[in-house]
Amino acid sequence: MGYLIHGAMVLSAQAPYSFSQKDVLVSDAGLIENVAPSISPPSSCGQIDASGHVLLPGLVNAHTHAAMSLLRGVGDDLHLNEWLQKDVWPREKRMDEKTIETGTKLALCEMVRSGITCFNDMYFHMDAAARAVQQSGMRAVLGYGMIDMGDFGGKGRKELAIAGKFAEKISRQNNPLITSSICPHATHTCSAELLQESAKLARKLKLPLHIHAAETRKETADVLAKTKKESGRALRPIEFLDSCGCLSSRTILAHGVYASKSEVLLMARRSSSLAHCPVSNLKLAGGGAAPVPEYAQAGVNLSIGTDGAASNNSLNLFESMKAGAIEQKNFRFDAAAVKADDYLRMGTEGGAKALGIKTGKIGKGYLADIVLLDAKSPNLVPFTNNAGWLVYAAGPQNVTDVMANGKWLMRGRKLLTLDEEKIIESAQKAADRLG
Repeated sequence: MGYLIHGAMVLSAQAPYSFSQKDVLVSDAGLIENVAPSISPPSSCGQIDASGHVLLPGLVNAHTHAAMSLLRGVGDDLHLNEWLQKDVWPREKRMDEKTIETGTKLALCEMVRSGITCFNDMYFHMDAAARAVQQSGMRAVLGYGMIDMGDFGGKGRKELAIAGKFAEKISRQNNPLITSSICPHATHTCSAELLQESAKLARKLKLPLHIHAAETRKETADVLAKTKKESGRALRPIEFLDSCGCLSSRTILAHGVYASKSEVLLMARRSSSLAHCPVSNLKLAGGGAAPVPEYAQAGVNLSIGTDGAASNNSLNLFESMKAGAIEQKNFRFDAAAVKADDYLRMGTEGGAKALGIKTGKIGKGYLADIVLLDAKSPNLVPFTNNAGWLVYAAGPQNVTDVMANGKWLMRGRKLLTLDEEKIIESAQKAADRLG
């Protein structure tokens, strides 16, 4: 069934962003068929009165670990290594398929309520994550996170086999909403051999390669030391990835905080994308801010992610857009260093481009991933016709309706595809079992 959405204030297709009252026609094939000031409704479509609402493309969470929603609040206010070793890793060892499915469903509830229609996920037990996503009707790119800690012969080959098997299984299912990626975990947790083979597998299967890179000072120091020892040439993390064949137009690097000028230019030459995760980096006290203006000036495609709810502690992409912009202004002592337009693009078109999915804009031929916000909410009054009005003020509390692929996931703030009450109860029990 198609829909004609009447009278919403629709976000423009490109920056500088503005809003204008239009109708949006969604076909029963899940595509935006027309956007115009006034559209006569076809006889077979449903009609939605969206007056008093803002209509956006669905937000794209370009980097997260959905099932880590069960670890929300665990080990808060600890140093990174202490947090990982004492609180996160011991619990992750106890997470089975059922736990991962429950944690993913909890994250899906939160993301839909936050206006997110598509997310890019890296974790383990990904068959369970895929089952949760399929039930939800959301759009996702899923990959198994591989770690071998330098032991490619013993562990790396097994990890690669798991990742390849999962990716091929997702491909055979031929679900247009769920695709896969190849996900070596990070530059300091994967051997050069695993990175090289991951790049080959991504090319063979024509899939994105998703990896953490240049997130912390320690990671940079570790990679410099490792590459110096193994090859005689010290390489920084993004340089190391390029030497392993991992940088391409289908690569998504998460974080990129400690990228040098030459690495930024290297990413631009390879047409790779960055998934900027400002809230997670700030909370874990990484001590730096990703060089977003330099990435933008070089022509790197920028997207934005929440990271997992264990380090964030939410999956609120509105918050990430605002925090990212504010972080840049503060670190650079320059309120004009970045603009709200830059961050709104990251959360929509930039994320869609990174994942190779035709979303992120409200325009003819784009996938019908659509979010409605109540523009009469107190925090959004008075209306100001620019991106800052949305980026600096809006939040999940304003999201009323969410559509993915032309199907409603939430109407009138009620989730339609997920049993939220049951999921919350199961998630609390699962978290209690993890300790």
